[in-house]
Amino acid sequence: MDRVKMLMSYSNKVQIHRRMWETEWNLHNLTDLSVNQFQVLNVLDLTGPKQSKDLVQITLITSGGITSIANKLLEKGLITRTRDDVEDRRAITLAITDEGRQVLSGLRKLQDDNFERLFAPLSNAEIAFLDEIYGKLIASAKG
Repeated sequence: MDRVKMLMSYSNKVQIHRRMWETEWNLHNLTDLSVNQFQVLNVLDLTGPKQSKDLVQITLITSGGITSIANKLLEKGLITRTRDDVEDRRAITLAITDEGRQVLSGLRKLQDDNFERLFAPLSNAEIAFLDEIYGKLIASAKG
């Protein structure tokens, strides 16, 4: 198989695997939170309060997507939104709430279970190699 055909095959498989992940998430998720909403909660929990622009860079979700996700998480009481009046009045900081942490705990278990289901055919060595390959691709794109 030539290089272009192999890359097209790879690209198709990545898309299929992503859909498999989302299907598993939706099938086993007992909350009404999306994968992207989980991702934002997880980042806020692991790294502390963030401005929307920072979440865009970390999660690779568009600014409009982050705004929509933040609004939904706010409505559910899973995050707070505060305006930084001191340095920049336009700056709005998002932070996870205690309720958000409780919900996140269950979602992390779901994520772990999905990892086990979707990567069960791979050995630890194969997963490490996959991680190495993706790391190499990402590093080369950053220059």
